[in-house]
Amino acid sequence: MNSAELVPGQATQPDPRSVQPTRGEGGGRDVVVVEDLVKTFDSVLACDRISLRIGPGELIALVGRSGGGKSTLLRTLNGLSPVTSGRVEVLGVDVTQARGASLRRLRRRVGMVFQQFHLVGRLTAMENVLTGALGRVTGPRYGVLSWSPTLRRSALEQLDRVGLADRAFQRTDTLSGGQQQRVAIARTLMQGPELVLADEPVASLDPESAAQVLDVLVRVCAEDRLTVVCSLHQVELAIGWSDRIIGLRAGRVVLDRSTAGLQRAQVEAVYRDADSGTREPDRSRNRIRIRAS
Repeated sequence: MNSAELVPGQATQPDPRSVQPTRGEGGGRDVVVVEDLVKTFDSVLACDRISLRIGPGELIALVGRSGGGKSTLLRTLNGLSPVTSGRVEVLGVDVTQARGASLRRLRRRVGMVFQQFHLVGRLTAMENVLTGALGRVTGPRYGVLSWSPTLRRSALEQLDRVGLADRAFQRTDTLSGGQQQRVAIARTLMQGPELVLADEPVASLDPESAAQVLDVLVRVCAEDRLTVVCSLHQVELAIGWSDRIIGLRAGRVVLDRSTAGLQRAQVEAVYRDADSGTREPDRSRNRIRIRAS
């Protein structure tokens, strides 16, 4: 595995030409290939020449302080955020060129788990999970009985996998935060994805619920041999559940290492300012300097 290791006081970035294919436990073709990715929002540089590869079956934790580019990177992987320049390939599809039906087909293969659960509170847990199959059906659906028996059984199985089969017919707005996130995970599994992107899925949960939700996410994805890319702020959780940690600072990769033998201090260094050694935000690093004409 190619790795970029943080050097105190200096942000390092792997040379795109030297990035070698990474192989997860599934072997085969890389699931994600990012080469020289640049993404800007007006004058803000969100992703600064990011290059990385992710193999099948890998469990990746993205770490870094707020505004470091984690969410933007995740959103470029399924085309939610178009890139400014560079190349992004996911599951063999060039995301930067995909449009219309091609992009929709790719998104059916890529599941998303968000910090805000995006559930319909007045619907039951089972109805919310069934919406994960909308990409495979035609026409509207009203209530559980409008879905096929096969899909209803599958939705119940996914709820059982996340420990909520007994809450299948309970309104989701009556569930706890951790339970709602587990419903969201079951909905993602119902989609039948090959890649799961999780954007700070436990940020709004208490520590105990956060650990439970991550345990569920990792277990079910490992059972299905899915590739997972998950952004986190909790260093201990990132080291504990992932195979590999990628650290972003000011839109650049400053750490890319296997968690085997990785120390907490090495990950926490991602959150420190490269010049001052503090954790104070340096917003000027994310600004593009525009020369007066």
